[in-house]
This record gives sequence, structure tokens and C-alpha cells, in this order.
Amino acid sequence: MKEDPQVKLEKIYNEQQIMESSINLLQQRIEVVQVYITNYRSGLLVLEEIEKREEGEEMLMNVGGSIFVQAKLVDPNKVIRGIGNGVRIEQNIADAKAAIIEAVSSLEKQYEALTQEYQRLIAYASNLNAQFQQLAAEIQDAKLPSKEE
Repeated sequence: MKEDPQVKLEKIYNEQQIMESSINLLQQRIEVVQVYITNYRSGLLVLEEIEKREEGEEMLMNVGGSIFVQAKLVDPNKVIRGIGNGVRIEQNIADAKAAIIEAVSSLEKQYEALTQEYQRLIAYASNLNAQFQQLAAEIQDAKLPSKEE
């Protein structure tokens, strides 16, 4: 038995709504990962700048939002790094840089996987839209009186 075109159209419409929601959520996740990558890369640049400095040397430190403070380096070889849930550890710059590089690499892999999934969902949503358009046109044509009548 063939499915009623109107019921099929409603199913496709509902699936389109779910896809749209999924795509929006995935897009938000992609943006969050991008922010983390940017943040880590910025931190890495600061560490590389600190590596070039000597103890007691003054430098401008970017605290975010294009705001800088004058800072004096007490021990440029040691940094405090947050590892989550408010926990911080002391590390030398080389270890902190290695951890940041590893985090960026992991985030980039996550970003790549998310963007691939995003592209897959976009293609699927496009296919659903084509099905919807075709079925809606068929239903519309079926409802129009024929010219022979």
C-alpha cells in the first residue's frame, strides 16, 4: 500500500525541522571549538614571547579585549596553567607549550570531525528539501482541476 502523499510530506517536514535544529547545534559547537583554538593559540604566542625575556624584565601583557598591563617577570621559566575545574598546576614553559600544542591538535581534530558532520547534515537537509519540494509540487498538481474538464 502506497503512503498518503500528505502524510509523507508531513514526515519530511518534521525531519527537516529536526535537521535544522541539529545543524544549528552543530554550528554552535563548531564556533565554541574555534574560540578554544584561538584562545590556546593566543596563549602559545604569549608563552613564546615570555621565553625570549629575562627575569625582572618588564613587558606589556595582553589581558584580553585589547587591554594591556605593564608586567615584570618574576620567573619567566615557570607558568601556572589551568587544567580544568579551577585546578592549576605549575610548569616550566616547555611543558606548558607542549600541553597547549597537544590541546590545539586535539581541538583541530575535533573541529575537523564536526565540520565533516556539519557538511553531511547540510547535504542530507538539502536532499530532504528537494524531496519536500517535489512532493509538494506533486500534491499541488493533483489538487488542480485538469484542463480537459
